[in-house]
Amino acid sequence: MKVRWSERAAAEFAETAAYVAREFGRQAAIKMRNGINEAVASISQFPNIGKTSFTDEETCTEFRELPCRLSSVIYSIYKDEIYIVSIWSNRQDRAKLYSALKEEAKGM
Repeated sequence: MKVRWSERAAAEFAETAAYVAREFGRQAAIKMRNGINEAVASISQFPNIGKTSFTDEETCTEFRELPCRLSSVIYSIYKDEIYIVSIWSNRQDRAKLYSALKEEAKGM
């Protein structure tokens, strides 16, 4: 399936990579980026691989989550396309994630 990244997800990916490089070194950032890219590749081959993490009741949009070390790839399947919504740090408050997903669902 075709994979499309939201602006939010692309920005989070870049910010997370920069943070990891700054705090833990270039090699750690490369490892993190490779892990997320591998997760996205798996999602494109097996779209239902992630567990359902949230369904927006207003729009009936289902969001799935595939953990990847300290982050998760949050995505939605729409028709014949996979939409990467967020690269979420698993250490963050889940309530913030759900709030962000509700906003993202409105724009889909």
